[in-house]
Amino acid sequence: MIVYGVCKSCHNHLSLNVLADTRTELSKQIGPSISKKCTRCGVTTTFTINQLKAKLSKRIRHAVLEVAIVGVVILSSAYYFLTDITYIALIIALYTPLAIGYVWHTRRNFKLIDTFNRSKA
Repeated sequence: MIVYGVCKSCHNHLSLNVLADTRTELSKQIGPSISKKCTRCGVTTTFTINQLKAKLSKRIRHAVLEVAIVGVVILSSAYYFLTDITYIALIIALYTPLAIGYVWHTRRNFKLIDTFNRSKA
């Protein structure tokens, strides 16, 4: 999860390096407000805790896409190159926990983001 504020001048997303799941935790870490200088336009903007938002990090989005692509490639290659159904079932059995783990992790992050964005400090 990435916590960010929006630059008032150019509307660029200014990411903050914080580890907090709620606005209350965030206010304990950084105080009632934080200032951040925009890398695009150079304007410094001060954000209150309630002006900050959260979004899914690109790393997690890419991981979900990679799991989906790898799953399709593995199942397609297993279907075309393996004639014994036992091997195909084994590949599916080994890959399924990995895919479920990624889905669980992503759902957890979506819930954290939703909770963060709905709450007020």
